[in-house]
Amino acid sequence: MSRTSTTKLGLHDRQRIFASPVARAFVRIVVARRGISEAQARRIYLDYLNRSKPATDRRRREMA
Repeated sequence: MSRTSTTKLGLHDRQRIFASPVARAFVRIVVARRGISEAQARRIYLDYLNRSKPATDRRRREMA
C-alpha cells in the first residue's frame, strides 16, 4: 500500500469521503472479513479511490 497517496488528503477531505454510506460499508466489511483495523481498511479504500480514474481520462490517454 502506498502511504503517500493518503497523506495528500486533508482532514476535511477524509471526513467528506468517509461520510458516504458506501465508504462506511466498505470499511465495515473489510474490517470484518480481513480482521484488520479500521485505519487499515480506510487506507485500503483511499488507495482504491486514488487508483481509479474517470472514464474521460482513460479515453484521452488511449487517444494519445
